[in-house]
Amino acid sequence: MIVSNTTPLIAFARIGELDLLQKIIGYILIPDAVWREVTQAGNRLGAEEIRNAPWVESRRVRTIPPELIPLLDPGETEAIALAEEITASELLLDERAARAIATARGVNIIGTAGLLARAKQRGFVTAVRPFLEHMQVEGFRYSRRFVEGFLKELGE
Repeated sequence: MIVSNTTPLIAFARIGELDLLQKIIGYILIPDAVWREVTQAGNRLGAEEIRNAPWVESRRVRTIPPELIPLLDPGETEAIALAEEITASELLLDERAARAIATARGVNIIGTAGLLARAKQRGFVTAVRPFLEHMQVEGFRYSRRFVEGFLKELGE
């Protein structure tokens, strides 16, 4: 089972590629805090699609580790807690501090760029560059150095 934080869902929604995300991951769980961030916080692009997506399930986290609360936002905290609670195979997570904490806690993580790489590896897309560029136009920040190195690894 895969758990997601807010950013990967929003990134794919903003570029109109929720269908691609579903192809890559199949079915995901999101904690209630992420559900609220994605579907109820303002008028987010993709909110309606995510609310109605049968492949996205919201789940209440039973126990939130108190040590995470002062370090991360509610979505990140609950995403890590839910991933630990269900022993998720992966946690979709982009934010650097949250990734470091999740990794230190033994949670297997993958970010939005990694999902795009997986899409290419599985033959769902032929190139990652257009998706990364579109995400950057939509406000997602990746350093030039990261993008160049990442694309080079993918042979682009």
